Amino acid sequence: MKRISESWKPYYLILTVLLLVVTVVSDQYHPVPEAMNHDSDDSHNHGHSHDHASPSDSPKSLDKAFGQAPDPGTIPVDPAREHRMAIFHYNEGNKFLSKGDWKEAVVNYKMALHHDKALNEVYINMSNAYLKGEQYGEAKKTLETFKTQAPENPHLYYNLACYYSLTHQEATSFKALQQAIRLGYNNPKDAQSDPDLANLRQTPEFKKWVKTL
Repeated sequence: MKRISESWKPYYLILTVLLLVVTVVSDQYHPVPEAMNHDSDDSHNHGHSHDHASPSDSPKSLDKAFGQAPDPGTIPVDPAREHRMAIFHYNEGNKFLSKGDWKEAVVNYKMALHHDKALNEVYINMSNAYLKGEQYGEAKKTLETFKTQAPENPHLYYNLACYYSLTHQEATSFKALQQAIRLGYNNPKDAQSDPDLANLRQTPEFKKWVKTL
């Protein structure tokens, strides 16, 4: 092998560097092959590659999977748990009502009915809360709903008497109070001190009736 003379070494290094530069530049501008058009093969592909697709990703497969999933409406409800939740919110409502916060009381009473619509005490105390907040229309609506479930409940008619007295319907209030007593309202003397019945107590009918207690 022949040795390169010392005088050629600088030129040899320059040529070598130039050769490397040309090689790198040519690699960077190498033409990229045109991508395959998959749209012509599958109109539902929308430009996505088939490489990572699987049968489970297809719409039909997804529909089938969702069809096999349990319907939330078919999940069994635990009546005992629902009743416990209703009692909890009922007691919370009573706490707020005793503090004079009728709005928070109503919120909790509604939650109680959400869990157990058959809890009679909730309707009575929720109507009390509405009467305290002077929401007379809501109080009447609550009592009418309760009436469809327990038309013979004496507390229903006592609270109706309070509603009619507060809205200056004294004659109807007196009839509702009498109905409450007939159905077994156990403390008729409440009518003599209940502030909700103040208007009723001013009537001659009530004054005559109260003497018979």
